[in-house]
Amino acid sequence: MADLLLDTTYLLPLFGIRVNLPGFRTYFPRLLNRYRVLYSPLSLVEAKWTVLRISKERPRERKEILRRFRKGLDVLYRDRRLSQTELTNPHIEEVADALLEAGVPDYFDRMIYATAVHYNAILMTENGRLLRISKEKLPRPPEVVTWEATMRSLRAKRKA
Repeated sequence: MADLLLDTTYLLPLFGIRVNLPGFRTYFPRLLNRYRVLYSPLSLVEAKWTVLRISKERPRERKEILRRFRKGLDVLYRDRRLSQTELTNPHIEEVADALLEAGVPDYFDRMIYATAVHYNAILMTENGRLLRISKEKLPRPPEVVTWEATMRSLRAKRKA
């Protein structure tokens, strides 16, 4: 079973944040059965920042928005099909630093990508910069894929 590291986008629905991922409710459970699914603890920090931004924009809903985050976190920690990676180590930092030198400015993006490299995991992301950087002469995970490409693959396997 291959390892698949999720970028933060794919965790957001667990926290009650809508994302434009067609078929997410149908295919996400299938993904959990096909791969060993990993996520970086940095994605939790990034998701919380998103939740806090939304709660500032909708102050009347703040308590409910924050409650949904905590509930989603509980679900995430209880689901044995999802595993948290380590936060960092020298190899992850080395790859992240190489990405910084290559012009990837976002710390979370660099660390999530570097974590996929370290774990030799397929990285699933919607981030165009990470999709492009995976084609350069840098350390890279075995594959960098999008939701759409992964769903096509799951549909094809189901028909076969």
